[in-house]
Amino acid sequence: MGIDPQNRWHYVAFGLSVFLAGCGSQPDAPCLIGLSEGGPYLVQLRPEGSFPSQCPQGTQYQMVSAQRYAAYLSESPATIVFYLTGSRATPPAVAEASGDFTSFRISPSSDVCTIPRMTPALDDSATPVDAGMPVGPTTYTFSDVRVLSDAAHRGNQFEARAVVDYGIPGCGSLEYVAQGVYPMTTCLYDSVCLPDPVVTDVFAPAGRGLGSGLNPDYRSFCNLDPALLDNPEMASPPGPEEPSLSGAGHDKYKDDQGNLHDVGICFLSEPFPSLCPPDSSLSTTGPCVVGPGSNPH
Repeated sequence: MGIDPQNRWHYVAFGLSVFLAGCGSQPDAPCLIGLSEGGPYLVQLRPEGSFPSQCPQGTQYQMVSAQRYAAYLSESPATIVFYLTGSRATPPAVAEASGDFTSFRISPSSDVCTIPRMTPALDDSATPVDAGMPVGPTTYTFSDVRVLSDAAHRGNQFEARAVVDYGIPGCGSLEYVAQGVYPMTTCLYDSVCLPDPVVTDVFAPAGRGLGSGLNPDYRSFCNLDPALLDNPEMASPPGPEEPSLSGAGHDKYKDDQGNLHDVGICFLSEPFPSLCPPDSSLSTTGPCVVGPGSNPH
């Protein structure tokens, strides 16, 4: 049966209305996490208050790999497992913290997914800086985990409460605010932490040949915090063998003139979620994206 030319646009309009209605009813994004195949998160631990003198002092850093487990074709909340990548404890499962999202998808009014509590994880090779006494087997307990899990960010940043026991007498249950950023990209300067690659540039840490991999609406900077550079665990991060994951530390990069430079790791300039201000332009050249900002470092 043919369509009367006079009614053709009625059919088009009807089809368009069905299409738009379908778009409006798309399900919310599932709760996601940055998977370990892309390397670990860099987790910054900011102390809540002052600690006894024998305890590690100031900001600390840890690397955490993540995996997500969800039942096939199910809307049940996914289970997230954090693995302390520096741990050599046996069996390896003791270095894993696990917990469930409260829902399978993000809440309609929020871009955040929540894990109320996770099981403790053991790091037998923890390397905190500025410790007054030798560190023993260290237990990390994460709770109130908030993951930026919308379709644009896909779990590449989280915030949590972390309680750490460094195995030092009098240093049990030290409380931190944890902020995790994924992926990890090494850097010499703030500009290396811009998201877009420059194909004519050298690779990180000296250039943007691959881009930082961070979202363009994040405020980022090259974190050269001494607490980061002094942590031996940061010198050899696990993960894909890419130039951007060559590790951080003092005098770790030699330029063409033979000069040595400290190598940092790109991090976010503000506390979670460290997004550009609403009235700013999302530029890959700043000033929104690059700069130390107010995040303690």
